[in-house]
Amino acid sequence: MKDNADNAGRNLLTPGQAAEQLNIPVSTLSRWRSERRELPYVTVGRLVRYRQIDIDQ
Repeated sequence: MKDNADNAGRNLLTPGQAAEQLNIPVSTLSRWRSERRELPYVTVGRLVRYRQIDIDQ
């Protein structure tokens, strides 16, 4: 079970990493979050993270 937890941690991207992969500004991700559209995200405490699988889709 530890492997699943480790994989989940490696598959979470910061907004900067997600924006770089999508070739969009970080501000666009911020706007999408505030409008609750486009790209799903998760929060870890107060941190916003994006799942790699969602970026790939």
